[in-house]
Amino acid sequence: MKTITWTIRIFFLLLFVAITTYIVSIETEKYESTAITTLQDLSEKQEVSLGSILTGQGSENVKDSKILELYISSFEMYDHLDAKFHLSEYYVSTAIDAYQRLYKDAFLPAFRANRENLLAAYNKDLFIIFDNVSQTITLKFAHADKNVSQHILEEIINFSDQTINTFSRENAKISLRFIEKQVKENREIFISWIKKMTVYQTQHRTIDPQMDVERKNIILSELEVELAKKEVEYSSKIKVNWNKNGYQMRTLKSEILNLKKSIKSINQQLSGNRKDAPELNVNVFDFQILKNEMEFAKEVYKETLINQEKLKIEVNQNAKHLVVVAKPTKPDSYTYPDKVWDIFTLILTLLFLYSILMTAVTILKDHKD
Repeated sequence: MKTITWTIRIFFLLLFVAITTYIVSIETEKYESTAITTLQDLSEKQEVSLGSILTGQGSENVKDSKILELYISSFEMYDHLDAKFHLSEYYVSTAIDAYQRLYKDAFLPAFRANRENLLAAYNKDLFIIFDNVSQTITLKFAHADKNVSQHILEEIINFSDQTINTFSRENAKISLRFIEKQVKENREIFISWIKKMTVYQTQHRTIDPQMDVERKNIILSELEVELAKKEVEYSSKIKVNWNKNGYQMRTLKSEILNLKKSIKSINQQLSGNRKDAPELNVNVFDFQILKNEMEFAKEVYKETLINQEKLKIEVNQNAKHLVVVAKPTKPDSYTYPDKVWDIFTLILTLLFLYSILMTAVTILKDHKD
């Protein structure tokens, strides 16, 4: 039993020495560059309420920031960085220790230098932290070369700024194609209502029935006033014994009759009692509906034209910018690994495993005895 105990102790001691040697002397030291950015939309003022912040629901910028996070971690960003900084060569080179390195002809799939593992290695060195309250994006990238880590982070920011505007312009182009179709359709609808209005005006020989009603009401009022004057004049002359059969009285009587006929004729036109003329009030109602439809079509057409012009501007402008709050830093010393913490964690882990194993040995010994 003593032999087993000492064998276990020597094994754990050698394991501790080996892993400690790897951490202290072999494990790749990586330098982490850090930058803070925020995505701003200059096309319109974004308003974010307190409620939306507390519930985690932000403005359109939040959505764009999340999309940007996914893009930075994507194959497209990796391929762009690989073309400039040769990341695929870096992850299979001796700059990375043997345990973390990828191999072109590795037997184990996890160590094979294929596209998926290369992207995974890139994302392992990449850190993206989005703060929902301040809507800032903290970017970090670790590399064996402190200068390269800073340059890669700068390139990520520059290329992301270009890409987010590309996304915005592509969306605007899709919307523009749709709105151009809407403009054409709304223009045709508007023109059709203008034609209907013209046909109605031609058939009823009027520019606006409402104006005709107003004009006839004015004429009717004037005729009624004139009739009242003539009737008062006629009654006054009768009272002072004017001859009813005299020329002046007969002329006055004729004028009164003509005024009454004119008033009756206008009233019939307004009320629709005449067979040869429709009721003006009905015409006003029909015309008003027609006019409202035309005005509505006009407003819809006008609104689509305004939206079309806005989208044309969006297609040609850089409305969104990844604003750098804090520029990528150049680290003075390595960030990973945290050797002291790793060794401390190793000691605790080995002690825990050693205690378990020794307890099992003791139980077996007692059981044997």
